[in-house]
Parts: sequence; structure tokens; C-alpha cells
Amino acid sequence: MDSKDLIASSARLSHELLAIIHDEPSSLDRIAAGLAHAAVVPLPDHDVAVTLVLDRNRATRAATSRPARELAALEGRLGSGPTTRAMSELRAAGPGDARPFPDAWTDAVTGAGYRDVLAVPIVIAGAAAGAITLFARTEPDGGHEREIAEVLAHQAVLVVEGGRRLVQLRDAVASRDVIGQAKGILMNRYRIDAATAFSRLVEASQDMNVKLVDIARWYVTDQDGSATSPQPS
Repeated sequence: MDSKDLIASSARLSHELLAIIHDEPSSLDRIAAGLAHAAVVPLPDHDVAVTLVLDRNRATRAATSRPARELAALEGRLGSGPTTRAMSELRAAGPGDARPFPDAWTDAVTGAGYRDVLAVPIVIAGAAAGAITLFARTEPDGGHEREIAEVLAHQAVLVVEGGRRLVQLRDAVASRDVIGQAKGILMNRYRIDAATAFSRLVEASQDMNVKLVDIARWYVTDQDGSATSPQPS
């Protein structure tokens, strides 16, 4: 791997980590886009898709081309492919794998004009936090792509973990704010103190088997009695 390419990729990822601090709640998409474009700097003959996991939900957050995004979506529907295998087995998956991928997948890859597909997992604390998937438009270059993808996946750990923590922090702050608003509504409506208002929210949450923040959000949005009741978790 050329040292200039590695430096450029590292600088791009560092920029993404700084950018998400001031970004909107969709910052994981910004992170994924940064990772994808960092990968194509040293691999200009490839398209890239980046998959990330948040709260156990897996989604393709960025792709550098429409065919790459469509193939990522197809793999999700099939439930099988290099990205799925890389994330489940925590290893690079693609060229040279002994077990074949579904015919529908390989046919779609060929139809899109790609010569090969390689997926490398992003591993945090022994679990897959996502994957970088490379779609080669030319013949693979003797392991060069895998080397670059693995380096990028290692670099991505800091960015992805930082992004996930920020998203979770923002969600926590938003939840605290809406709970505070709901307490204020109950205090004003029933002339009770803050502790009693919070206790009533907790009791309603337990009685209805609904998350506390969802109960609070319902109180906040149901000022005219038209809001839909929250459903059990």
C-alpha cells in the first residue's frame, strides 16, 4: 500500500471524526460516506459500500455508486453474501472462499459489471460493528485490495465507535429533555411536585409495558387528546 494513500485515508477519517461532533443526528451516514470515499482514494477502480450497525440494526449507510448500493440491498434481502459472511465470521470474505454465494448474488454482481467483491468487517470489542465492501471493476491485484480494506477497517474502529457513542449520547439527552417536559405537564396539570410526577411516569411505563421515554413523549404530544397511545415494547 502506498504511504501517501494511507496518509490520505487516515487524514480523511480523522476529519470525519471531528466533523461528526458538530453534525446533525444523521452523523453515522456522514461517517459511512467518509469511510467509503477514503477507500476509493487508493482504490480508484472500485466502488465501495459501508454497512454499520446501531442498536443491533444493520444498514448500508453509504455507497459510492448506485450499483454498489443496489447490490448491498440485494444481499440484505437474500440474507447471504460477502458482507453478511464477513460480519458473522469476523473475517474478510469474498475471493477464494470455499463456500459459494447464492446464484442470485453472483449473477447480479456479474450483471453489474464487477469482477469481484470483497468485504472486511469493522470489529469493535469482539463484535461486528459494520463492514467495508469493495466492488472491483477490474481484475483483483493480488491481495492489494484486501490489504487496503483491512487497514481502513482498523482505522474505522475509532471513527465508528466515536460516532455510535455520540448518537447514543444525543438520544439520551433528547430522552431526558422529553421526560422533563412530561414531568412539567403533569406538575402543572395535577399540581404535584417533580418527584411525584416522575413516579407517575414510571408507574404508567410499567403498567403499559412501554418505555419511559415513549410514555413521556405521548404526554408531550397529547395536549389535545389526539395523539396515538404508545404501544407495548
